[in-house]
Amino acid sequence: MESDKPNTRMADDELRHYFSDLPSGPLDKYRKKATFDWRRMKLVYDTLGSIQLKNDIWSFMERHPLFQHSDKPLSMDEQRHIAIKRMYAYYNERFLPMEKIAQDPRIFQAEAEALFMFDSSLAVKVSLTFRMFSNTIQGSGRGHLYDFIEDIEKARIGGCFALTEVSHGSNAKGMRTTATYCPEKKQFILHSPDFEAAKFWVGCLGKCATHAIVYAMLISKGTNHGLHSFIVPIRDPKTLKPFAGVIVGDIGEKIGLNGVDNGFVMFDNYHIPKDLALDKLGGVDDNGDYKTPFRDPNKRFGAALGVLSGGRVHITSISTNYLQKAIVIAVRYSGVRKQFGADNGSEETTILEYQQQQIRLLPYLATTYALRIFCSWFGTEHVKMTIDNMMGATDKAANKGIEMHALSCAIKPLSGWSARDAIQNCREACGGHGYLQAARIGDIRNDNDANCTYEGENSLLVQQTSNWLLGLWPQRNSLTAEHSPLGSLGFLQEVDKVLTEACRVENVQNMISPQNLIQIYKWLTAYTLKMTYEKVNKLKQDGRTNLQAKNESQSYNAVNLSIVYGENFILNHFYKTVQQFEDIPCRRVLIKLVSLYGAFLLEKHMATLYIGGYFSKDQGLFLREGILQLCSEIAPEAIALVDTLAPPDWCLNSVLGMADGEAYKHIQNNVMTYPGSMTRPDWWKDVVHWDTYVQSKL
Repeated sequence: MESDKPNTRMADDELRHYFSDLPSGPLDKYRKKATFDWRRMKLVYDTLGSIQLKNDIWSFMERHPLFQHSDKPLSMDEQRHIAIKRMYAYYNERFLPMEKIAQDPRIFQAEAEALFMFDSSLAVKVSLTFRMFSNTIQGSGRGHLYDFIEDIEKARIGGCFALTEVSHGSNAKGMRTTATYCPEKKQFILHSPDFEAAKFWVGCLGKCATHAIVYAMLISKGTNHGLHSFIVPIRDPKTLKPFAGVIVGDIGEKIGLNGVDNGFVMFDNYHIPKDLALDKLGGVDDNGDYKTPFRDPNKRFGAALGVLSGGRVHITSISTNYLQKAIVIAVRYSGVRKQFGADNGSEETTILEYQQQQIRLLPYLATTYALRIFCSWFGTEHVKMTIDNMMGATDKAANKGIEMHALSCAIKPLSGWSARDAIQNCREACGGHGYLQAARIGDIRNDNDANCTYEGENSLLVQQTSNWLLGLWPQRNSLTAEHSPLGSLGFLQEVDKVLTEACRVENVQNMISPQNLIQIYKWLTAYTLKMTYEKVNKLKQDGRTNLQAKNESQSYNAVNLSIVYGENFILNHFYKTVQQFEDIPCRRVLIKLVSLYGAFLLEKHMATLYIGGYFSKDQGLFLREGILQLCSEIAPEAIALVDTLAPPDWCLNSVLGMADGEAYKHIQNNVMTYPGSMTRPDWWKDVVHWDTYVQSKL
């Protein structure tokens, strides 16, 4: 048996060191039903190294007074103040030096998860101020700029990322901030023609950042060479006062993430040295002539896209972190909450037993595992690509960068929307108590909402993916492994033959087998691409311009194409990872999660499956019946599955989601101790004497 292997025993000992036994309580009856070891299940998406890192981070936070949760609401300024103090206290510990990331790129995702499980604003501050700023310089800059990396590592400066403008976000080609090269002074002159060209929504810029990675149109000798990036000093690191020629400020309160000081900046003919251009992939020489190591401009663009994809890749993991927290809270509470019972007066039934509660939550539990596993891989691949760029492997980065861009433009929206829908379902599945601030689902929902917009508004972002796929369709029979180094185009193998086939499934069990679900998704992805391509071509033949044809083929076609492409790849990656997982009891449960995830996704595309002629007769009913069956089979395992995903109780900080399952005791403690909850308000006279006030006005 697997458990008899020496390496497994060693892993078990280490896992028990990091994760003690869970407290006894109302959830015991479900934990006893679990057929797998919840600790071992962590290794399907984590390593012992990443587990150790998260444990070290959480142990530090739990001990440090700055990281204690406030018992009262904080003002926006208080949220920003505590976020910046926590950021420096955390960063000073050097949990993740760059050399450690280079040795094991997988642990980069572990740090982000640990921070987001505690506080989203802190996680974003650390990521933008240090990680993203430094990584961009390493990926796009030359060696003479590495002094900035040293300054960042020693927290002498703070960085941010300035791309979006007031009037342009997703349309990067429409950006209006310019960087005009002056060969006489060997300087770039940054200028914002008006407020609409101001860099906006720049995280950490509102109050704190001293330097920014600014994206501006590079103009030299009267030619616009397109969007390029520059390191731009914004504020004096010793005084935090802006430099002359820089107009910078805070954009104010947001729906969520108010510990992050989003800002705006404008430039008034602001001069910076030529050496501050991040021009490894392309830039001007001292005379102003444009140079690039790529003969093919598309290759330079592809490599640049790979670097730019970092934010979107990171956001897929951020959305998953939010989803992970919400599903832990909702499933644990569902295992505690009892409602109704048999007519004979027997004990009430826990709501996790009800079919409707299961179908509201358990497909999203499967989604959490699918995305958690995928994001661990996806983030690691991007770190590797960044390291390749640093080492000068630019040819290797081009195709990989293009595919990374296409994938991230599909999966960032997919993960954001999945988390959005799941979190709302979690909130509602917790009933009225889910509306309590102390449940924390509201905060999670508000913080996740930004993921549907920043780094590219989702509905526009998916067009990047569909445009790439449409360009590949005519080449489908001549594509090689070089076109898809990440493997996302596997659905195009023998695609013409696949499209002639129809589904042959004749019962529920066959319908929900992972192999059949994956084959169905292969057909669906290929069919959606073919139909979108044919619609765009027909619109052009009917006289539409390229823009009109693309615009009129978005709904039901191009948007669906990008989503299906992303779902297909995540599902395949999920199944492949599960098949390779050594622990047999864990693998049995994971296979059911693969099936539920795939069936849940396909049910949303059932109209296309019938329209395209792939489904017929009762196959749609088989799919729906299979989803219900899988939910019923997974329900007894659900508490143990969320135990695997759960951060420490103090980190989760939810009265409904504690590991002991004592939700009502935690609610009682919260409402009894909430500041002012049991005291008479200062304005009590306005209640008892209101009639007197009204009479005086008559």
